[in-house]
Amino acid sequence: MSYASFQKSARVLAAVSHALAASHGVGAELAEEGRALTARILAETDHFPSVAARAWRWAPEMAEIAAALDAVGLPPDLAEASATVLRHWNEDKDRLDLPLEDVYAHLHTPVGPATTT
Repeated sequence: MSYASFQKSARVLAAVSHALAASHGVGAELAEEGRALTARILAETDHFPSVAARAWRWAPEMAEIAAALDAVGLPPDLAEASATVLRHWNEDKDRLDLPLEDVYAHLHTPVGPATTT
């Protein structure tokens, strides 16, 4: 499930990104950027503390991206969801030394007591 979550979400995100680029006439440039990528995002877990440290800045940027998608009739949901996830790291601003287990822990939402009906 973990790998499927990444693989399928990454493909959907790529499609939405290309649709946005095409809407602005820069599809070829985005494809060229993609060909230049060498990142192995799923394998580079040591980069996650840096993501958490910059989340305070990235969440508003994702909201801007959601608005850009919406403006051309594309679904803003993935960008909005990314902004929501990034907000889990609000307290980690500029903490580049955050241990990986804390990065993961801050993504969790509190689980309330089970209710019975």
